[in-house]
Amino acid sequence: MADGFPPPRKSSGPSPEATTGTRRSRRENRPIATGLSRRSLVVSGASAVAAAGGTGYLLLRGGSAEVGAATLTTQKAAESGTAASAGAAATTSSSGAATTTGASPAARATTAGAGTTTAAAKKIKVDPDLLIGRATYGRTAASDRSIDRLGASAWLERQLRPARIKDPKGLAVDAQFPDMKWSIAQTRANLKVGAWDVMQDTCANHLGRALFSSRELYEVMVDFWSNHLNIACPGGDVWDTRHRYQRDVIRKHAMTSFENLLLASAFHPSMLVFLNGAQSTGQAPNENYAREVLELHTVGVNGGYTEKDIQRSALLLTGWTFDEGRRAYDKSRHYTGRIKAFGFANANSDASKGPAVQQKYLKYLANHPKTARNIATKLARHFVSDTPPASLVTKLARVYTRNDTAIVPVLRALFTSPEFAASSGDKIRRPMEQVVASARVLGVRNGSSAKALMDMYYIVKDAGHGPLGWTMPNGYADTADSWQSPAGALQVFNSTTAMVHGWWPSKMVLPGPEKLLSTKPTTRAGVITAVGKKVFGRTPGRRERSAANQLLAGTKLPTSFTTGSWEQHETIALTTTLFLAAPAHLSV
Repeated sequence: MADGFPPPRKSSGPSPEATTGTRRSRRENRPIATGLSRRSLVVSGASAVAAAGGTGYLLLRGGSAEVGAATLTTQKAAESGTAASAGAAATTSSSGAATTTGASPAARATTAGAGTTTAAAKKIKVDPDLLIGRATYGRTAASDRSIDRLGASAWLERQLRPARIKDPKGLAVDAQFPDMKWSIAQTRANLKVGAWDVMQDTCANHLGRALFSSRELYEVMVDFWSNHLNIACPGGDVWDTRHRYQRDVIRKHAMTSFENLLLASAFHPSMLVFLNGAQSTGQAPNENYAREVLELHTVGVNGGYTEKDIQRSALLLTGWTFDEGRRAYDKSRHYTGRIKAFGFANANSDASKGPAVQQKYLKYLANHPKTARNIATKLARHFVSDTPPASLVTKLARVYTRNDTAIVPVLRALFTSPEFAASSGDKIRRPMEQVVASARVLGVRNGSSAKALMDMYYIVKDAGHGPLGWTMPNGYADTADSWQSPAGALQVFNSTTAMVHGWWPSKMVLPGPEKLLSTKPTTRAGVITAVGKKVFGRTPGRRERSAANQLLAGTKLPTSFTTGSWEQHETIALTTTLFLAAPAHLSV
């Protein structure tokens, strides 16, 4: 329902989509061109570095794409000098776990788990650098200090209890967007502000918290569930409700249980509108939500449901309306009569008790073994590998079921598993994650106005990965092949170059090359080492150092310079831009 929907004030947002009466068609989740290798992805980024820096020698020259698998931020102890060939090298992480970089993720996980008893598995140490790379949006000086002080296990336990973490920077982001607290009625009453602006503020707030919040794992999970239970933002049909969905469903339950998430999302006004539940009646059921709750939200596309299961689910889920900003249950619109859908059966004889029956059905789906496996697979894919090991999926599904769909025990099992420990380099950061990780490692600080975060929002939006912006119900893809695009990479790396030089976003506090390093070396070799430690968290490897030397030699910059000189600052800036384009930064 979009009665009274005002025209958008900002033409750059997605145009409103009509949803009346028909199921949304969902195209394959590939936001930008596909079919390129990891090397192609990084070469395109390195090309942007070349254009920005005016040089011709790039990181991947001479086969150094091998470094992407063999030299990672998770392997400080093993990579002080030479990176071996990715096809045969075995490196040792700081946790002591051997990682064979040439093997597949599943093969490495099998090797890591071979001969491991249950008791031994419980003693697996969490690699602090791998944990920071996956359980946050990227390293910051503060996160490094925190995990060094607490130790990896204690840091993880702290992040699994986000309510106990003081979060002044996250609250500062919220203060920049007071409309996030508006009720649906307040949003409708404030049309002069611009309904499109409220939705874009929702996206910018999401991005700002990813950048600056101390509740780092929580923010990663907020993004994960925003995709799993996706409602496009901006979107014309949810103009007055989408910010409340983010606050009352996703953010409220991101670390509670999947059952809570499913129950809160199912009949939220945003979901009722986005998937047509508010239009569905017992006399004319709409199957959109009934289909997606099975295909996407719970048991999964291969869950074994039938068209009859969808049809019967649609009948059971009828009765809800959303009109002029008010949600209501109308028993006259609810189908009554015995229902049997996907193994769930209920007499459903009293329309006034329809919501209670619907809750029973949704709880049944949330706790179904196939839902457990679907959620476990998606979590393992997000945090471990694009092709997660079956052993890990089975383990996580078991934990999910034993803990009544609680999310924290599943995450704890995932991050302390041998499969996770063996997964270094198996995930490529998506565009938003690349931009955020670069800003965090650079030490970018929040500005005083929401305009600064809106500029960051447009950076990632132009790269094809605007936060919360996927228009179909399935959410953004979580595999590298969906994001391999020269155009998207060029946008990310040009923006990274601007951030490094302190040019843009102008309303954020950017250190610039003058303040990027706390101690500024006066030699090229010293700069390369210092920048490597800042970006990678370790000394750069032989090929990374060689690539930086080749890049800088092409600029005719001197090999030594005076403190505070332009030559020193430009050497720092170009080296930083290059290392932010390196496989060791793009992959975790």
